[in-house]
Amino acid sequence: MFQLFRKPKIIPKDQMFRNAFSKHIPETAVDYVMSLWTEHPFYFKVARSRKTCLGNYMFKNGSHHISVNGDSNAYSFLITLIHEIAHQRVQIQQSLFKRKPSPHGETWKREFSRLMSPLLKPNVFPEDILEVLIPHMQDPAASSVKDPNLVKVLAKYSPQSEGIYLSDLKDGEEFLFKGRRFKRIAQRRTRILVECVNSKKRYTIPGIAHVKP
Repeated sequence: MFQLFRKPKIIPKDQMFRNAFSKHIPETAVDYVMSLWTEHPFYFKVARSRKTCLGNYMFKNGSHHISVNGDSNAYSFLITLIHEIAHQRVQIQQSLFKRKPSPHGETWKREFSRLMSPLLKPNVFPEDILEVLIPHMQDPAASSVKDPNLVKVLAKYSPQSEGIYLSDLKDGEEFLFKGRRFKRIAQRRTRILVECVNSKKRYTIPGIAHVKP
């Protein structure tokens, strides 16, 4: 007796990428991101959480590879994805430059701002994010975590972490961080000088770090 087997359904590559993007970014941004992928395709991977980065771009064996941490909320994921696509575009344009552009130099900043521009609309990002994101994109940092205001507003759309931001404490107040007790000493731009209560050693910690008072 013969058993009939159905051929597996073959999903077109562009539909696979559309499905992948749709799971992680605002629906209103999917068509635009797909247009960027269609113009210059890249391998795409949703990565596990990485403490060292939110996303990554690599040019390997003639192919473009982009990964973004899967634990990012939709708005953070989209910003990081465009950040990495900007790296891809700079790599593609590299033959036009006499010198290799710096990873997050003026060439990358212009490309990142240009690619983000069509997305800076209320139908893609909430108003509170736009209020911070639009000025941020005028001179984007190498990482969104370098902008405390952007980090805080994006965090509102993620599951809340325990504790408060270190930047919300006053100098002299003590707090618990990674199992150790510290005292806040002074602000150092985006980082804060702290002192370990037991050892009296001093360190700097990002102001956006979550701590327990």
